[in-house]
Amino acid sequence: MQIISLILALAATIALPAQGTAQDWLRTDHVLYFAAGWRVNEPSLQNVLQLGIAFRCGTTWCIEYEEFPGKDNLPRTPLPYRHEMAAPYGNHRCTDEHLTTIHGVIHSDLPAQLIDNERGFVVRAGLYEYIWERDTSPAGGFVLVKAGGTGSDVAFEQPVGFAYESEDMTGRQIRPGDLITYFDGQIAHKTMLMGIMDDWSQKQSSLDFRKFSSSSVIPLMGLDLPGQPDVVRKYNKPMMWVHHSVLTPQATSGRLNYILHEYGHDFNVNGCFDEFGHNKLLLPVLHVGLISALVYIEYSPNPREGMPMISVGRYFRRQ
Repeated sequence: MQIISLILALAATIALPAQGTAQDWLRTDHVLYFAAGWRVNEPSLQNVLQLGIAFRCGTTWCIEYEEFPGKDNLPRTPLPYRHEMAAPYGNHRCTDEHLTTIHGVIHSDLPAQLIDNERGFVVRAGLYEYIWERDTSPAGGFVLVKAGGTGSDVAFEQPVGFAYESEDMTGRQIRPGDLITYFDGQIAHKTMLMGIMDDWSQKQSSLDFRKFSSSSVIPLMGLDLPGQPDVVRKYNKPMMWVHHSVLTPQATSGRLNYILHEYGHDFNVNGCFDEFGHNKLLLPVLHVGLISALVYIEYSPNPREGMPMISVGRYFRRQ
């Protein structure tokens, strides 16, 4: 019997696959939030952004993502909340604009494979395959190293992305107080002065929610700062300030429940935020009840140029 047991154990070991499932590293009661972007040449040359979540659905995995095609130059959608700019100039007789957001195309409940490899894991779902590697820097999480179509040898160009394991935020109401901390960050950016073929401009960034003020409208926070020096010089308007609005989401049944961040300069220097700014959608990452990181995309339509300004980024708590 001992010999038979030994033979069976050896056979089982030989039969084990070289790669494990994501269950080896991702808790079954956790999810994976990600933000990603890349360039494709077919059927038309464009940049594509995604925000998504991988989650357990029964005994397997599913994925849901919202996709934002660059070629569509997606329009803004106004929200029922208004900005509350408080610049130290102007007669304040003007009216702040409504906050806006961007809606892409949501793909829900797609069956997914999450497969371990030596450096991270591979996700295959729907039309896409993503290869993520573990980030050993203080930022933690995972970075996207390759993306492509499932069943195809064609890799997408300029892949960039960030992902984090998280407690499931579905149905949880995020309050402004949940964000009051300082976040370091990284951003990959294509400005309105750049073309589709240009490489991402990558740099460090940060977001300090401690500087934001609460609004009379509970989910809204605002921040006013002097204009960025390069913008002030370009437009020769030394008084110009920049306004930020952050809108925390209400509890919903949806899995992609974004924090919205819209910001921009007061180009007409009237003291109100009555011009459209830049639109960011952020997915919060939760650990032990605290927001430890955020992954996001930025998509600001540009009717004049016919292509949006875009970014893929993340924020993470300073250790």
